Parts: sequence; structure tokens; C-alpha cells
Amino acid sequence: MSSNPIKQPQWHKPQGSETPRLRVNNSMTKSKEDFIPINGNKVGWYCCGPTVYDFSHMGHARCVALGSLWGYWETVLRRSPWEVPTYIAFDIIRRIMEDYFKYDVFYVMNITDIDDKIIKEARFKYLFDRLRNETKTLSPSLLETVEAAWRDYSKSKFKAQAPASIEEYAAFLAKYEGGGIPEAKEEAKYDLFVKTAGRSAKAITVAREQIKSGSSSVESAHALLDESRDIVAAFLDVKEGASVTDPKVFRDFAAYWEEEYFKDMDALNIRRPDLLTRVSEYVPEIVTYVENIVKNGFAYESEGSVYFNTVAFGKHPNHDYAKLEPWSAGNTKLLQEGEGDLTVETKGKKNPADFALWKKSKAGEPAWPSPWGEGRPGWHIECSVMAGEALGDQLDIHTGGIDLAFPHHDNEIAQAEAHYDCKQWVNYFLHTGHLHIEGQKMSKSLKNFVTIQQALENNTAEQIRIFFLLHQWDTVLDFSSGALVEAKAIENTILNFLTTIKAVVREQSGSYVFTGAHNYGEAEKALVAKFQEKKTAIHAALADSFNTPTAMSELRDLISTSNSYYVDQSKQKNTQPNAEVLAKIAKYVTELMRMFGVFGDANPSIGNVSAGAGKGADVEETVMPYLTVLARFRDAVRELAQNKGDYKELLKLSDRLRDDDLVELGVVLDDRDDGKALVKLIDKATLLRQREEKKERELQKQREKDDRLAAAAAKRAEKLAKGKLAPADMFKTDELRKEYSEWDAQGIPTKDAAGEPLSKSRRKKVEKEHAGQAKLHEEYLADLKGQ
Repeated sequence: MSSNPIKQPQWHKPQGSETPRLRVNNSMTKSKEDFIPINGNKVGWYCCGPTVYDFSHMGHARCVALGSLWGYWETVLRRSPWEVPTYIAFDIIRRIMEDYFKYDVFYVMNITDIDDKIIKEARFKYLFDRLRNETKTLSPSLLETVEAAWRDYSKSKFKAQAPASIEEYAAFLAKYEGGGIPEAKEEAKYDLFVKTAGRSAKAITVAREQIKSGSSSVESAHALLDESRDIVAAFLDVKEGASVTDPKVFRDFAAYWEEEYFKDMDALNIRRPDLLTRVSEYVPEIVTYVENIVKNGFAYESEGSVYFNTVAFGKHPNHDYAKLEPWSAGNTKLLQEGEGDLTVETKGKKNPADFALWKKSKAGEPAWPSPWGEGRPGWHIECSVMAGEALGDQLDIHTGGIDLAFPHHDNEIAQAEAHYDCKQWVNYFLHTGHLHIEGQKMSKSLKNFVTIQQALENNTAEQIRIFFLLHQWDTVLDFSSGALVEAKAIENTILNFLTTIKAVVREQSGSYVFTGAHNYGEAEKALVAKFQEKKTAIHAALADSFNTPTAMSELRDLISTSNSYYVDQSKQKNTQPNAEVLAKIAKYVTELMRMFGVFGDANPSIGNVSAGAGKGADVEETVMPYLTVLARFRDAVRELAQNKGDYKELLKLSDRLRDDDLVELGVVLDDRDDGKALVKLIDKATLLRQREEKKERELQKQREKDDRLAAAAAKRAEKLAKGKLAPADMFKTDELRKEYSEWDAQGIPTKDAAGEPLSKSRRKKVEKEHAGQAKLHEEYLADLKGQ
């Protein structure tokens, strides 16, 4: 130690403000809770994955199956009602946790490839395809099969109201459309049933006529089958479903839709899970898991199946059943839906709420060995087992759609806590809200669904992502055209800002000239202060249960302020915008967009623009399109100069270069007040799309203007037609003459039909009407004179 008596002055510890900690809306408590991982910065996260048997959807992903449904509704999602919105929402949350809060997340998702719906739909497809492939002609026997299927469908769906034959269907349809079938109001899918039966009935009628006329082509046979696909598939399954024993039928069916699912997820820039688990690969572990639940006294075997004992579990002092939705514990409808389409109620269940952990396989169903005989896993058990195998006996986060909270997620929790004999298996349960389409909640009767492929036809993945960012993940989300218009506008705002700043940075790079004055004045200080303010607000929003709508609002405000600064400084003489400050803001915006998944993960430091050719690219191939445009422009200017052309033609050439030629190359020239253009590089596809969207907006404005002009013209024509009648004759028409008996020189009535003078008030009224007609008549005469 030094003996020097001189000491440093006292250091004062800074008293800074506390940064908000992450809080999440936890379904386990129905409130926001501080997020505290089990193991430091590491987060174990399990997400309920898809049941793979049809296309991914933006819309119908919010209701369960629409009936029998393989086939005609092949373009309608029939798996869990929350999937696509959930996967986008949780991808955003995952990115925020990993890329913003820097948690070390291990994200596990399952694929349900053993399920009642998969078994049923796989058999439907297999049996129908086999019949279709074997059918080479339109025969009476084929027609008889389809008609028999139609009658069975009619009986099963329409019950007492069912028409006994095709001939009676028209009367049934008229009764239905007239509101004469009470059952239709109680069954949400009734409209679907009617339309399915109607398509088939029409096809049967056509086929009858074709057979009568001797037409028996394979095309007509396939047309009959295709229009009756759902009906025929269900009919065949009843008669032949038990004969489908090849496991490959079910495995290939699920594998195909799994591949389609990930194509859709990749198209939406949704990150793949760190670990993907498939039920078919975990059957031995499921058997062992179920054995342990039985051993612990919370499950029992009955007739080859194993059931979870909800009463025994709920009565145990260390356990509670239905933690997420205890009020739903006795909802028999939800419980039955959770058991699956192929599950038949067994007399061996001890309690109505007990659910299957292991199902005895029937003929026509895949089967695996177990201590209780050949069978297959129940739906709920798969997630408990695979989550435990991947993440251990306690999870930080479990996620899924709110529709699955009961019974699926509550049963998952009960199974795991019965297996591990623990008090709390999941610390944070996150549920996404319902999805609406154009203000209407998803229902089984409405066909208001949008496949991802359909959504991407009219919107980019970036726009869809922005749309989700504008809505809180755990509230109702309304997928509407208006909301998508807003998302497109925001995308354009962000891209235009970033390309402008990128161009400013490029323009100022290497152009520093010493002037003796700095470029960090009051305007720059105000901009930096706003930047810091918005970063703080965005952090607070993201920490507040991933509040992306507020974060996006703050981000847009930051962009607006930055744009205003850029415009104001560009107008100033002897100064220019501070590129360094603008670049820092632009990089922050880019990082947020990349973190949200709007931009890809391999983009340049600013914006979402292609980084351009790499070092090994062919220089000639890269620059030649630009040189060609330059050469064409030079030739046109040179020709104008040689022929002493009008300067207006030169301006047209300049505009064509800006609006057409350079746009095709992804180049934008922004004209500025000083007469110099700011050069921007934008992804060509994005630029062309923006141009088309601008044209569409202009066309829409023109259509609205034309409609207004047409309405005004119609109104004026109506007004002029009314003014054609002279005021002196207006009260002497055939219609009004009988109301009066005497008129003055102007044609204003003075006495009523009985010869009595008009009252003062009535006289005042007709005088007012007369004056109004006189004005209209003057306009009419003026219009005639003008013609």
C-alpha cells in the first residue's frame, strides 16, 4: 500500500433508472409474471406442433374438422384451429427472446403423425384413390355405389329430415333455404352438409343422363367420383376401412403433409425448431411413461386401453386437475372432442372425465405392442412424453393455441405431474388468442379461411409478418383486408426510409470536406434524443409480454421523426443531413425488423436489400444491364441534340429513365429540392410490387372519383329533369289539380278543392315549394341555353 497521504475524492455511485425486466402473460395465473428461467439464461420451450393431414391455413386454423372432409375440402385446413397464427406469433416471441433478450432457448416442437384424424383421412384417401384408379368407365354399378353412399350420407347428416332419394333432394333444399329445418340452426356444419350433398346430387343426375345416352368415358366417371369425394370416401371407409392394415398408408400420408407444412413455414420465414419430435418415433417411451403413471396410482387398464384417473388425481393432496381451466373440467363436449374421432365410449371408464393414455387398436388402425395388448398412444400423452424426453421433468415455457387449453393442455399437465409426482410441471404457459376473418370468429360453418399459399398470392411473407406484429399475440386477431393494407403501407414506409438512408450514407462516404464547422447541431441532438427515447419505449414494450403493437408504433414514430429531419436538413443551404446519425437509426430499425423475422437473417447492415454480387460474380453480367440503359439514354440525348429537339422531349427521356428503365434494374432516383437526385437501390421484385400497388391505389382513386362524378351527374340530371316543369304549372298537374280549385297569376294555389281559401301555413308551404321549383326551372333553362 502506498503511504502517499493524497487520496482520490469520493466516488459517487450513479443512480440510474432500472431497465424493465421481461414479464409474460402466463396462463397458469391468468396474469403477467416476471420471467425467471429454471437454469440461468437457458430456456426450455415446448410448443404443440401440427397434426399433419392437410394444408396449412391462415384462417380455418381456428376450428376443428369440417366434417368428413378429405377430398373436396382438401384446400381447407382440418387440423387444430390455432396452428398457423400460433406458429407465427410464437416465432416472433422466440426471436425476441433469442435475438433481443439473448436467452439461450432450446425450442422443441412435436409432429403428431399418429392421430384419429390422420388414421381416418389416410384411409379415406387410400380407399378413394384405389377406387378412382380402378375405375375406367362410367358404369351402372359405379353409379349405384355413389347413390348408396349419397343415401347413407343424407341419413347420417340430415337425420329425420333426410331425403330418401336424389329426386327428393330439391324439395329438401327448398325447405332448408326457407328456414323450415330447425336442426339447421343447431348444427354449425349443416350448411356444409347441404352443399356437399348438393354437389354430389348434381353429379349423380348428370351421370344418369350420360349412362342413358350411352356415354361411359373415364372422364365422366372421374367427374362423378370427384364431385362426390367426401361422401364416397366415408362410405368406403365404413365398408372396407378395417381392411387397410399396411402401416405405410398412414406413415406416407403423414410424411407428405409434414413436408407441406414445413414448406409453408419456410415461406413465412418461421424458424425451424431446435428439436423436432414425431409421435411414431417415441412409442416405446410413451409405453414406459404410461406404465409409470399406472404404477403411481393415477391410471388404470380397461379392455386393452389405459385411462387416466382424473378423480384420483384431483383428490390427491399434491395435485390439482385442470389447472388452466378448472371451470371446464366437467365439459363433456370438450372432453369427447379431445378423445378423437375414432374413439368409442367404453363401459370400462371409471369416471366420465377420464381420458385415454393408450388406445386399443381396432381393425384398420396402426398398432404397437404394449403390456396391455396391441394399441396406439392417446392424443394428450404424446406431448407430455416427448417434452419430458427432450427437456426433463420441468419446462420453462409451454405454448399453444387457446382452443387447446382444455382438455389437451390441462391433460398434458396432469399426465406429467402424475408421472413425475411433481407439483408444477410447467412454469409459464403461453396461449395465443382466437383468429377472426374480416371480423367474424372462425366457425365450423363459415368457409372464411385463407391458406398460406392463397395469402402469399396477394401478400408477401414480410407483409403478413408485419400484420401479426401489429396485433398482440394473446388477444383476438382479425385477419382483414384493411389490416393487410395497413401492413403494406408500413412495409413501404420502412423500406423507403432504409433505402433513403442507405443512399445518403453512400452519397456522403468519402466526400468529407473540411469547413471548420461540425455537423452536430440542435437538430441532430434532438434526433438523437428522440432515438434514445424510442429505444427505451420499445424495450419497455417488448419486456411487457412481447407487446409488438406498441413497439411497432414507437418504431414508426422514430422513422417519421427521422424522415422529417432528413427532409428539413436537405432543404438547408451549405449543410447536409448527418449520415452517421441516420445510419445508426437505420441499422437499429434493420436489426429490429430482422429480429422480428420481417427481414431475412443474411441481409446487409441496413435494409432488406440484396447485398449484390459476390466477389466471384461475373462483372460483365452484373454491370451490363446498367450500361445498356446508360447507352440507350445517351443515344437518345445525342439524337435530340443533333436534331435540335425540344427540351421537353429531353425531360420526357429523363422521366422515362427514372420511371421505367432504372426501375426494372431496382434503381430509384428521388428528386430533391436542390435539383439533384438521390440514388437508391431496392430489390427489383419489391420495387415492381410497390409500383403495381401504387398503380392500383391510383386506379382505385380514379374509380372512386369516377363514381363520385357519375353520382353527381346522375343527381344533376335528376335535378334538371325535375326543373323542366315550369313553376306556374307545378300545382296544376293531374296529380295536384284535384287538391285545389283556384290559383293566382304565378300559378300558386289560393283555394283548396272545396273552394275554401288556403290557411296561412299551407299558403306559406306552397309558396316555398313554388320558389324552389322556380330556382330549379331557371337552372334547367340555363342548361338548355348552354347546350
